[in-house]
Amino acid sequence: MKTLIYLSFLILCTATTSAEENQPELNLDNKDINAADIFSISGFYSLGINHNDSQTSYIRDLSQSRTNHGQTSATTDSRVGVQLLADFTPQWSAALQVTAREGVDYANGDAVDWAFLRYRPNENWSIRAGRLSVDMFMLSDFRNVGYTYPWVRPVQDFYGLIPFFQYNGADIQYRQQLGDGEIKLKGNMGRISTTLRSGVGDFRVHGDQLASASLEWSDEHFHLRSSIGQMNLQGKVPGSDLLSNGLAQLSPFWPSANQIQQDLKINGRLKFLLLGASYDNGPWWLQGEWGRVHSETAIYGHMEGAYISAAYRIDAFQPYITLSQAKSKNAPYRAPLPKGPLPPPLAAASQALAAGANQFLGSLYTDQQTYSIGIRWDFHPRMALKFQYDRIHAADGGKGLWDNGNAQAGPLKANIFSLSFDGLF
Repeated sequence: MKTLIYLSFLILCTATTSAEENQPELNLDNKDINAADIFSISGFYSLGINHNDSQTSYIRDLSQSRTNHGQTSATTDSRVGVQLLADFTPQWSAALQVTAREGVDYANGDAVDWAFLRYRPNENWSIRAGRLSVDMFMLSDFRNVGYTYPWVRPVQDFYGLIPFFQYNGADIQYRQQLGDGEIKLKGNMGRISTTLRSGVGDFRVHGDQLASASLEWSDEHFHLRSSIGQMNLQGKVPGSDLLSNGLAQLSPFWPSANQIQQDLKINGRLKFLLLGASYDNGPWWLQGEWGRVHSETAIYGHMEGAYISAAYRIDAFQPYITLSQAKSKNAPYRAPLPKGPLPPPLAAASQALAAGANQFLGSLYTDQQTYSIGIRWDFHPRMALKFQYDRIHAADGGKGLWDNGNAQAGPLKANIFSLSFDGLF
């Protein structure tokens, strides 16, 4: 309900402003707005509906709740965003972007994607401070802007596992012409806070001491990108205190209980490496990304995801195909049981606590592959209609993007049918 209220409010405000401003263009490439006007407002929207034939809720990424989605959902892919730009001088500018979507933690301000001040001393250098997009992906700045990519949603096997959208901090970028293209080097520092939703509940995660760097090169047809970084993850899994207290009581009889208590805590370093490339010559469009996340926290573990997608434009139509995979690289968590014989009550208690720890710490374990086909129809210069079909295979125990705590045992096979209407205003 809260999401629908935000969506309705933003649509009403932006529709009124759009009429007054004669539909200004959405700024999607970080260029300065028209110097004749100090302020400019624009926005984007996606109205989507999807149906899946499994008994488990389908989510777009780990920021979305497992319990708010039925087999047919109109909230998974629906969102609306408003962007306000201010160009004070040729050197100084600012930007604010707010997005209403299902799963966003409004109470913690996660609906604010951008709120930064930018200083450009010359054509090559740019410094920004405030709230910024997490600089990891090919779609870092446009993840919520469905009009900018051919699919209904960013590839779930890649983008779904990393629900980090924004951070508070600063970045510095250097750009320079190199041959027929342009090279960009960017460094970022700050702090991430996001709400992660797993099969055992929702919990707030903080990424302190975020430090990352990205390198990009692009020309008329190619775009190459790499990013590397790290942060210190901190958080608390809901209900873990009950498990931890029970483990503490059994620790005199169960030496491994102390280690399991430590594993239940979210407190450790997370490192990431991501690579991406795209090619666009007009008719043909190709894009792929690969990423690896290495975490010292047991619940997140080590994950790897990749996809490759191809599309071909035929007038206003763009059919496409995508192959993707997401896999946790570490073994599923298994709490060690006491080695020696215990009295029956203690043995039963240790087995129950071990099973609870396994469920908690295995709730994000992922092993799935997806095959997708779809078509985009650009029936208007700023509007597109999309249809997409996904065939998803998730291994038993590898349903981290699906499991709501009540999923049936065994592997999962699901067919997802999606329709979306995307536009700019």
